[in-house]
Amino acid sequence: MTKRTKLTLQELLRRKEQMLEAKKIKSTKELYIASIDATITIEEPDSALCRDAMGMDDSDADKYMCYECIKEPNLKSKDVQEAFGCAEPMDIVEAIFKPGEIPQIAVACLKLAGFAGGVEAVKN
Repeated sequence: MTKRTKLTLQELLRRKEQMLEAKKIKSTKELYIASIDATITIEEPDSALCRDAMGMDDSDADKYMCYECIKEPNLKSKDVQEAFGCAEPMDIVEAIFKPGEIPQIAVACLKLAGFAGGVEAVKN
């Protein structure tokens, strides 16, 4: 069982610089995608991107999150979009990934931003 320490004011002030520096560095993660039998690299979305996506309808939000957060391969490459015959830039997401993979990738991006798994209740 992991012992959790309470964050006191003194500890918060002691960690201030470390915490501010850590927020400047975006997390990345490798995801294995079965349909392409390869990995992709996603990057943590910033809060503005998350707010934008949450204001969209679900399918557009997932595509948008994937389009913005997938860093490798570069889905914004005009060459890639032309090669796949995409009329709109975000169409590349549906051209490469299966419909069920898109929301899973979007959720993984949101998890990097702390939208899942970062907070839990502590039993007394």
